[in-house]
Amino acid sequence: MIQVDLFGPGARTTDPSTSHEAADRARPRAATDRGRVLLVHAKYLSGLTDFELAERMDRQQTSVGKRRGELRDAGFIEATKDLRPAPSGSRAIVWRITRDGLNLIAEMKRDAP
Repeated sequence: MIQVDLFGPGARTTDPSTSHEAADRARPRAATDRGRVLLVHAKYLSGLTDFELAERMDRQQTSVGKRRGELRDAGFIEATKDLRPAPSGSRAIVWRITRDGLNLIAEMKRDAP
């Protein structure tokens, strides 16, 4: 069984108080959003930029980017070599779900009531 802390740390001890306040506000939704990030990526196996992910989740790019980054750190999302234009015209990294991410989704579905 894959073990993952879907809640994770909210803010680093060295972060300013505003970061801790933001983490406290986001904590109830963060685990759910991590799960949604994985599920959305599982539907788009060729990958998504954070901007494309944000559009599909109806969240801000900065919020989904944070959740995607946490999943990347856990090994469930990885960068591809592809880049696509962001709304600004700059190039954005395309991220995709890993085999471990797909396995985690399968485990979550098996363990669901």
